[in-house]
Amino acid sequence: MRATHRFDPQHMGRLVSPERRKMLDPVKALDCLELRPGMVLVDLGAGPGFFTLDAARRVAPDGKVLAIDISQEMLDLCVQRAAGEGIKNVVPVLASTGSRGYPVAPASVDAVLMAMVLHEADSPARMLSEVRRMLKPGGAVLLAEWKKEESAMGPPLEHRLSPREATEGFGAAGFIRSNDGCEVGPHHYALRFDLPR
Repeated sequence: MRATHRFDPQHMGRLVSPERRKMLDPVKALDCLELRPGMVLVDLGAGPGFFTLDAARRVAPDGKVLAIDISQEMLDLCVQRAAGEGIKNVVPVLASTGSRGYPVAPASVDAVLMAMVLHEADSPARMLSEVRRMLKPGGAVLLAEWKKEESAMGPPLEHRLSPREATEGFGAAGFIRSNDGCEVGPHHYALRFDLPR
């Protein structure tokens, strides 16, 4: 797996637009993750909260969403949007782009959502190792990525990951693929991986 493409925060309005919801259905993606009240979810690469807010509603009232991003600007917008909708269980977490890992305790989260971030990672293997470290045994990961086919939007084709490439990377990190994929839109795919108990 290789990855080098990063989204430009100057275009963050695109990430919460009604058009994006038509192309990528966050409800269908979150259904695949099977979130329940009381769970702790990490939204890795949360950006302005496209998935975060819907996820926070699902895990409320006692659960929470740790919205992790490397951009303070993105996290500020995520928190602002959550407050505007009366959502109080979103915790912003600013991450470093270096190799220090994410500021989340080991084996402390029930699920991780990785939407359009694995192809941006400097080291996908290191990112998956950190995801494994944060997850409780038996935890789940939902990976949503761009289909590896030409399209007018999204990252360049050579930066996209096929489901096979993603499955190989997760397998090398100790995860087991637990579904055949979730239909989330015409330009994206979603796969669920579980961490063995």
